[in-house]
Amino acid sequence: MNIPVPRLTVTIASNTNMDDTRTVNTAPLHLQTHNFLQHAIPCPTHLLESLALWQRSPSDRPAFLQLIPGDQEINQSLHWAERFRQRADHLVVLGIGGSSLGGNMLVRTLTRNASKVSFFENICPEQLTSLYEMEWRHTQILAISKSGETPETLAQLLTLLPVVQERPGPGLPEQIAIVTENPHSALGRIATSLHLPIIPHAPVGGRFSVLSVTGLLPAAFAGVEIPALLAGATRMAQRCLQPDPDANPALRCALAQTGLAAQGRNMSVMLSYGSRLETIATWFRQLWAESLGKIDPRGQKQGLTPVEARGVVDQHSQLQLYLDGPEDKQFTLLFDPTLTGLGRTIPAGSFAALPAVAPLAGRSVGELFTAEYLGTRDALLNRNAPLREFRLSANNPGALGELILQLEMETTLVAGCLGVTPFDQPAVEDGKKRARARLESSAPGTLS
Repeated sequence: MNIPVPRLTVTIASNTNMDDTRTVNTAPLHLQTHNFLQHAIPCPTHLLESLALWQRSPSDRPAFLQLIPGDQEINQSLHWAERFRQRADHLVVLGIGGSSLGGNMLVRTLTRNASKVSFFENICPEQLTSLYEMEWRHTQILAISKSGETPETLAQLLTLLPVVQERPGPGLPEQIAIVTENPHSALGRIATSLHLPIIPHAPVGGRFSVLSVTGLLPAAFAGVEIPALLAGATRMAQRCLQPDPDANPALRCALAQTGLAAQGRNMSVMLSYGSRLETIATWFRQLWAESLGKIDPRGQKQGLTPVEARGVVDQHSQLQLYLDGPEDKQFTLLFDPTLTGLGRTIPAGSFAALPAVAPLAGRSVGELFTAEYLGTRDALLNRNAPLREFRLSANNPGALGELILQLEMETTLVAGCLGVTPFDQPAVEDGKKRARARLESSAPGTLS
């Protein structure tokens, strides 16, 4: 089946009625594909068959789609967020990978004051020092591990327990909660022994779990409009289940990305313009890499490599490579159009005659930011670099929900095109086993 390849602008409605006095941006998610779709491969029959099955049979859908419309996850997240807020004004999340990246993205993108929630992922001893030095009287701890056996999360929690116990506070059962799918795991047993509440982790892989309690609970604590977020995801899910490529933005883009990879463009650059959009690329990096980097049934190594970049900073570090380097990249740009009107006005003054100052005089810093975004985009297009752009404002939960769902579906469909399973990570497990063997074969204090 041949896919039409006109230049396309897709506008997705994102209006949501909410009983809330705060201003929430409900402008639509805007996707412009430029020259992106002209690289699409014909749609494999098995993808259309899978989409048709998922459309008529919700129980056969991938687990992340079964989270939609999300009533259970919404209610659970709002309940625990309110319970935490009754005694705490700060939430510390212990977790790594999918247990942290999704929640961090929601908090950083959708709130202006992200300091209410701290995410500790790494176990670098220098970074953990600040964790142990916190004030704990009004701090809630949330330890997240789907398996309940994640060594990094266990190490964080176990080293933190004596610190919390010796400081003034309401006691461990009130200060610490656990999220895990397996109450009989190590994390579950610790929780049971200490009488800590266990919040059930949805039966979905960590990197696809952002729209479950894993991501929604920290976001709800920070004040994110969770119903609006899920409403956006639901709208996009309805579109992305269509077996007609013309009606399914995720399918169209997945076919294009697969075609570009076949041409040697197997590096997926996500370039974000807007500091609050940067964690979208960080979350996507795990989703894309861990889902697609696999060995297919023929024994061939597959995958597209995600590259995370920031505008305008990386115009001064990576753009030269993008423009004149190897033609092995495809580009997704993220831009927050509300930034254009922000920032101080650059005064003309006595320096306006300077050639470098003249174009800036009288314009806001946001205008310069937007001009640099447009200039970079146009330079890439002038080099015939395959490029698409998403425009969404921060503080727009509906649009972000749509984007999350589309990227999750694109990942799943590209995996289908490549012939790999997107929901496991066997090579990661190999590394974990080897790390454990190192610990088991050495005495404490002797590892080097």
